[in-house]
Amino acid sequence: MRAVVEIKGGFGNQIFQYSFANYLRNKGYKVTVNINKIIFKQGSNRHPLSNNNFGFKETSQVTVLLFKFLYFVSQKTFFNNSINKLINKIFTKETNLESFVNNKKGKYLSHFDGYWQNIELVMRQKDYLIQSLKKEDVARNNLTFDIKNGATLVHVRRGDYVDIGENLDIKFYEEAINLCKSKIEKFSFEVFTDDPKWVSEQYIFEDAKAIHGPKDNIEGLLFDISKMCNFQNFIIGNSSLPLMAALFSESKNSLIIVADPWMKNQNHNLNLKRDWVRIKNR
Repeated sequence: MRAVVEIKGGFGNQIFQYSFANYLRNKGYKVTVNINKIIFKQGSNRHPLSNNNFGFKETSQVTVLLFKFLYFVSQKTFFNNSINKLINKIFTKETNLESFVNNKKGKYLSHFDGYWQNIELVMRQKDYLIQSLKKEDVARNNLTFDIKNGATLVHVRRGDYVDIGENLDIKFYEEAINLCKSKIEKFSFEVFTDDPKWVSEQYIFEDAKAIHGPKDNIEGLLFDISKMCNFQNFIIGNSSLPLMAALFSESKNSLIIVADPWMKNQNHNLNLKRDWVRIKNR
């Protein structure tokens, strides 16, 4: 069975996608990845990870065009019914994990165009993912898991989230930081954000040891994620970048805080860990 997995989105979503691609490979699929360069060009502060580091070849353009053609034909009723049946017998396009898992019989040709956000899938392949990232010098030198007691990461995502109404209310961060102050000995925090100006104007962040802004290249992004893994506690909010840092971190007795629901306007089933603290996403 042959499969093409689309790679798109920010760091966290790419990790979900490579995790899913490796899951398919372990299931016996011959997998290549299609790095959607158009989407990466459109998205600010989004940089594609190296497919070679994860052990995958890039899909040829001939295969990409073939899969697009097969999907087009499979959706049209004006073609000969026998042609549609034949294509649907050998080809499928999947966009979410649940429907794929429920469809137990795989097709000869499969196009996977989704985000595959599942924490359990990542945790099963944590070592593989970390070792893949460490093939880059900046990650190998900085992904040390040097956990500092009491150190807390606060992630604030605005940017595109503001545009689609998924940014978190300031009350979320007030409640999260105050909870950390009451529960964590030697509490200190640093903020990672795509909007450092907005963060610096909010009183709740005035005690931050540092405010880290967005990076404009893959090396800077890998440096940030490496440093994020050195925190003991995490105020994730609802972004997959700090989520990966919390999953990769070797920290024990962590306090991890997430938004509930993860998204207000979208349905996400991440299988968040039960011991994580949930604060209402208003």
